[in-house]
Amino acid sequence: MRKNNIIGIYLAAGQSTRMESNKLRLPLGPMRLGNYALAAALDSGLDHILIVSGDAEADWVDHSFYENPIHRRWSVINCPDAHLGQAYSLRSGIRAAMLMETAAVMILLADQPLITTEMINTLLERYQTDQVQKHFYYAAAGLNGLARPPVIFHEQMFPELLQLQGDTGARQLIRKDSPGICVDFKNPDLFMDVDTEEDYTFLLRKMFFSKS
Repeated sequence: MRKNNIIGIYLAAGQSTRMESNKLRLPLGPMRLGNYALAAALDSGLDHILIVSGDAEADWVDHSFYENPIHRRWSVINCPDAHLGQAYSLRSGIRAAMLMETAAVMILLADQPLITTEMINTLLERYQTDQVQKHFYYAAAGLNGLARPPVIFHEQMFPELLQLQGDTGARQLIRKDSPGICVDFKNPDLFMDVDTEEDYTFLLRKMFFSKS
């Protein structure tokens, strides 16, 4: 794989402790919840998607992603230590991406079903332009100036990402002095994550009324 490629790391190994069931398997229209951000990523300019799962099967992945050759730009990384915290999932994804000799990764969360392909491509375009011109090490999505996933990290940041521990995500690295950009998106719905039964109910109502 060429060094100018960008690989997506799709974090899908959470324990769903507040939901008391695997939220990625929850029905949401024609697909299960965990497939929406994955579909957006697969339709984007990302070169490959590494799905980091707590098991080797990731049985919530929609069958259409196996059948469509355009959607075969993905593979599953089993992270048996995922229950110890998000840092373990992230590190598994980074190590796999390094073996593929990628120049950068984009971190995406599987429980953000309203992420769009347009959003991902906007981040990719801004990162690729500014990284060359200004040597930025990351490009994060943002809402009102506050950085949120998805976020792209240059390979220079990989050693720091591999040092993360426990349930620490990558956000703390964005808040350090590393040069980067925060690309603001005005629609707060893009960043909605589903952690509780109430979140899921709200999302169902939102999707139903938006189509009615």
